[in-house]
Amino acid sequence: MDQVNDGTFLTEVATEIAMEIFFNELSLGIAADDGEACRQLENLAGVGKLLKRITELGGEDVFTFRRSEDFAEQKITKNKSIFEFLQTNFDFSDPVYIFLLGIFDSPYITEDDPQKNDYDLTSITINNTEYSVTGIAAAYLKNSLVVSLDNDAQWDVCRLNFLLNKLNEQAEIVTEPQSVKNASKKQHVVKCHLPFLTTLYDWAAYRPRFDPNTQQENILQMKEIYSFFLGEDIEEVWDTFYQELSRLDANQRVSKVLATAKHIAKIQNWEKATGSLEKNNSNRTIYTIPNSNFIVSVDTQHGEFEIHRNQKGNNHFGAISFDGKNFKNRDNSRSLKL
Repeated sequence: MDQVNDGTFLTEVATEIAMEIFFNELSLGIAADDGEACRQLENLAGVGKLLKRITELGGEDVFTFRRSEDFAEQKITKNKSIFEFLQTNFDFSDPVYIFLLGIFDSPYITEDDPQKNDYDLTSITINNTEYSVTGIAAAYLKNSLVVSLDNDAQWDVCRLNFLLNKLNEQAEIVTEPQSVKNASKKQHVVKCHLPFLTTLYDWAAYRPRFDPNTQQENILQMKEIYSFFLGEDIEEVWDTFYQELSRLDANQRVSKVLATAKHIAKIQNWEKATGSLEKNNSNRTIYTIPNSNFIVSVDTQHGEFEIHRNQKGNNHFGAISFDGKNFKNRDNSRSLKL
């Protein structure tokens, strides 16, 4: 992902990778009242919009919702289906109404699936209850997240474990443990699944660049995604981060910076330094960037990444803040020992 000065991002995503968000109809139940039903639908739309905002960074074909065939007609209250409830409780211009209409138009999860026979001959068991394989039950077959209405406590997890029941060639039922990534709340996506979403990026084609003179780089190519870890309002999240950082004492500041840098490194696909690089710079936290000649060290005082070339001598290239907005020129006194 190449960053330019106006904040525009270009993405390189492997064409064979597709992100599919499965609606989990297993969690659908009858809400106790209209207020609970509204909360469920608002939460579903909120999770979906957050996921769509993240995955749209990867291109038009990355994000897909797949749902149960009769999702719109299922009861959300005793007397109303989901579609009827939306029509009577949400204005046509309401973002929740508009977003959920898009789910209604999504393809049925097994209708055009080449593994449809596998679904037909398979079931899953969760807490001693058996379910046919649609929605969350089918998602284990794909590289996907699952979104639920979260009205049942058993779906309120980041990863759902279940038993998969399949017929073998001898027509015998074989049971094996499986799991899927689940997101019934926005915090599930932010806290549990952001590293998973970064697998959509074409890391094999990634070649990082850094130029503090022109303030252009693609070292932080996943910035839009890892920023969600701190909050959904990306325009304000880093301003808040640095404001809070300035009010901390030295120990608190170091701890906060290192924890944030560790999360960023995980999503950026960086690797923690080992061997002589770690030993020769024992007072520094260092990451290497795969497929490149760059090394990143953490400035715990300012909350910045210092960029180095993997070469002996004066290897400091400059520094960049966690949000990618502020650059500093090279400082040879900050070179790493290689």
